[in-house]
Amino acid sequence: MDYLDWKDSWENLVTKCENEGYGKLTSDERVWYNIRSLIDAVDNGGVISFYYNYGANYLNETLEDLKKIEAQEVIGLVEQVNGLFPNSMPPRDIDDRNSIINSWDDEGKDLDALFESVDNRFYELEEELELKLESIVRQIITLNV
Repeated sequence: MDYLDWKDSWENLVTKCENEGYGKLTSDERVWYNIRSLIDAVDNGGVISFYYNYGANYLNETLEDLKKIEAQEVIGLVEQVNGLFPNSMPPRDIDDRNSIINSWDDEGKDLDALFESVDNRFYELEEELELKLESIVRQIITLNV
């Protein structure tokens, strides 16, 4: 599926989320919104970008949605990064999350190597993730035509 095929539907989905609220998304819309947000964040700054930005506000929902499309390896990558946070649970609030991230130092851990490893594996899995997401996007677009 080409970007131009779904661009308008994506923009409509984002507008719906902004105007009506995240809770008004259908189950399939939520899958699209969360997983697309994860992919875009990683593509624009690595997996840490997902946490620095608003995508991780819906981390639990994103993990549920990854499970729905059977993206177990991607779940494992996200959980690796979650493990860096206290109790392996990043705060839902972006400012609290960023405060923790900004406090990290390597303390004997090579965080750069970890993030590079997670990013590289994500990129290897991305095409498969996009294909899994595509079937849901097609359903949404078909319903909205």
